[in-house]
Amino acid sequence: MAGALPLRWVRVVTLGGVLLLSACTTAPVPDPWPAPTASVAPASVSTALPPVSAAPASVSVAPVAQRDCASLVSVGLGGDAWRAAPVAGPAAFGALDYLWGDRAAFAERTPDAQGWRRFKVALRLRGGTPATVTVPAARRAVAALTYRNGLDDTVSFAACGAASDPPTSEFAGGFAVREAVCLPVEVTWPGGTARVVLDFGVGSC
Repeated sequence: MAGALPLRWVRVVTLGGVLLLSACTTAPVPDPWPAPTASVAPASVSTALPPVSAAPASVSVAPVAQRDCASLVSVGLGGDAWRAAPVAGPAAFGALDYLWGDRAAFAERTPDAQGWRRFKVALRLRGGTPATVTVPAARRAVAALTYRNGLDDTVSFAACGAASDPPTSEFAGGFAVREAVCLPVEVTWPGGTARVVLDFGVGSC
């Protein structure tokens, strides 16, 4: 037959077609530069500590000045002077170097470098009775107690002797004032509270 391929060529063409078809159906070669995949960031772990609440600030309270029985004295003030002394509850205030309300004597009293005029006023307590003497807050800028070595707003006195004893528990000390003043002094004891007004240089308290 004219134009027919020899049998061997038919076999070659057939084999070539099979190889070509096999090449076309071969699995694709992986891309050597694959597209980057999205990475998932690990969940963040908080290391912050919970806030610590601050402890409330402690309030310091100044201790009350104390006079004990070892500091008792005999001031030598006579009975009449004690009977005329200002009294508040179990406490009597006996002026030793000043007459209550004496304006001239007050003016003559020389103040110290801080402006305080000092007066010796002994305190006598009823036997067996403790007491606390206080200058009120409104007068602390112009008056203070001197029953210890310094200036105090409040001084506590111990109970000395028995209640049946004569009132001879006497403590030396006094007051310091910056100006003439009608000074209210508060005395507190287990049975109550009382107030007495001491006249330093006013003359009409």
